Amino acid sequence: MNRETKWFNEKWWISPFNYLEEVRTSLNLPEKVYVRDSTIREGEETPGVRYTLGEKIQIVEKLEDIGVRHIDCGYIGKVSDQWELASKLKELGLHMQTYCHLSSNAAGWTEEIKKALEARVDFIGFGIVLTEWQLQLFSGIEEIKPEVMIALIPTVLKRIKKLGGKAILDCVDATRSDLPTLVKAIERGIKHGVQMVMLYDTVGACNIPAISYLIKTLRPITREIPLGIHVHDDFGLGTASTIAAVEQGATFMDLVVNKLGDRAGNTSLEEVVVALEMLYGIDTGIDLSKLYDLSKLVEKLSRVPLPPNKPVVGSNTFVHESELHVMGALKKEKYWMCFTPYKPEVVGQSEKVIFGPTTLHGDAIKIKLQQMGHDTSQKQVNKILSTLQAIFKEKNYITEIELEGIIKKTITS
Repeated sequence: MNRETKWFNEKWWISPFNYLEEVRTSLNLPEKVYVRDSTIREGEETPGVRYTLGEKIQIVEKLEDIGVRHIDCGYIGKVSDQWELASKLKELGLHMQTYCHLSSNAAGWTEEIKKALEARVDFIGFGIVLTEWQLQLFSGIEEIKPEVMIALIPTVLKRIKKLGGKAILDCVDATRSDLPTLVKAIERGIKHGVQMVMLYDTVGACNIPAISYLIKTLRPITREIPLGIHVHDDFGLGTASTIAAVEQGATFMDLVVNKLGDRAGNTSLEEVVVALEMLYGIDTGIDLSKLYDLSKLVEKLSRVPLPPNKPVVGSNTFVHESELHVMGALKKEKYWMCFTPYKPEVVGQSEKVIFGPTTLHGDAIKIKLQQMGHDTSQKQVNKILSTLQAIFKEKNYITEIELEGIIKKTITS
């Protein structure tokens, strides 16, 4: 275990099965993927969340600092706050490609495109809706069919190009669309010059094999045109679905810090990039060591508290209480990897040991006594355990420093 590999090194120890040829040959992994962050647009759709322009700038500057180079600014032709952000980002000279979306109101598209270009937006997303109920909702026409939307693709894309913009085809509710109809729309979009195709799992309603199947089916159609994925977390599959898309060749991912977003939120930025970097060896361009600080900033500005058990950035992610885990943490110079897949500093976190009702086997106490230079006899250990059992009737846990004080006091008494 001393030889460094992609699955075992000084930073992490993960399963070697991830890198078996038999596992990876079934995948179509890209060498590099790109985060298109939507913490501003989707994040602000979280119920009760509203950022000031100054707060948005703070978040975007932090995103740029960690390596994000693509950002979704929203419906800037319709929402003045979002237009202001997109425009300001160009004024500040940030190294980010900016993206926006056209609204569902076809009558205003020309004006929205002009406003987007005034803000020097790099890419304009034309959202095509191919599910009949959504078409009826947006148009107000009961008998409308997806063919109507497909017929608009050449006209709208030509308009964007004529006015000086670059277009993306946003396939809204793609995972609930009729597949032949979806393919027809994408082929029409590619024929008329779209720069990217973004697939939306709008209500997170696609299982993992189905996401894989969809990307496998569409990748030969999009060919050199980048294919992206945008997933909502209604079934808790946001991270898994996004990674499944990447496994089959998707190269752009819409991600949101802290899994913010409407309803159950969107795919978590921190979870996806850590998994892709470590479990797949894919370059995300993200500085993992700055993830925790980014997460805490967004938590502060969004005023949405993180669950303590949130992967990667949660407050409990590197806290150890149970006996075996504490033993490994106390001897982390040699055994850090026994109960942590990666070192906390890799993602900007730090490790913490606490002692509670699940740390009363005696072995962890013996290690602590030894580290403090005290007698490690069973009698001594039992004496400390007896003291702790009394304490845990009143408290749920104590810190390592508190334990050291208790040991000193118990031994001298």
